[in-house]
Amino acid sequence: MTPNPALRTRLQQAACDYTHLAGWQIVPGSVWTGSEYTRGHTDRAAGEFEPVFPRPTRDVRRVHSLWKIAPYSVLAPTGTAFDVISVPLVLGVAATRTGPFRRSLAPASLSPDRVRFLVLPGFPLAPDLPGAELCTAGEFVPLPPSPVRGGALTWWVSPIATDWVPGDPLAVQAALRQAAADLRQPCSY
Repeated sequence: MTPNPALRTRLQQAACDYTHLAGWQIVPGSVWTGSEYTRGHTDRAAGEFEPVFPRPTRDVRRVHSLWKIAPYSVLAPTGTAFDVISVPLVLGVAATRTGPFRRSLAPASLSPDRVRFLVLPGFPLAPDLPGAELCTAGEFVPLPPSPVRGGALTWWVSPIATDWVPGDPLAVQAALRQAAADLRQPCSY
C-alpha cells in the first residue's frame, strides 16, 4: 500500500491530541494495508492491533516523531486511564440512545462491527451482557482514526464531549442492558 500523507497526518494529530489533551499513554500499532496488518516501517506481517514499539508514552514530541515514520494505528493500553467495553455494533449504537447513556456519556468509538466504550478502569463486566467484552490491564485498544478491516475507527461520542474523562462503567452497562432488552422487543406497526 502506498503511504497516504493525509492519513499519516490525521493519525499523527490524533495521537498527539490523545497525549497532550487527555494525558493518555499511546503506542504506535500495526498498520492495516488494505489486505493485512504490517509493522508499518517494514513489510513484515503483524497481528491486529499489535504494538510495534515496546513502551507507550505520553511525550508529545516523541509521539509526533514516531508517526513521521509510518501511518501507525493509534493504540492505547487499558487498565490505567481507562478500560474498554467492546460490544457488537447494533447493541452499542442502541445503547447510546438510552436514558442511562444520555444521562452519563462515555467516549465511544465506532468500527465497522463494534462499538468501544471508554470507561473508568477497575470495574468488572456483568455476565448478562450479550457479546460484551472487557478490555482491561495489559491489553491495547485502537483509537480513531486508526484504519481497520472494512474502514476506519471514528468517534461516535467524542472524548471532547466528556472533557476527555472516561465514562461510568456501571451507567454504560445499564445502557447496554436496556438496549439489549429493547432490541428483543418485536416491532409494532
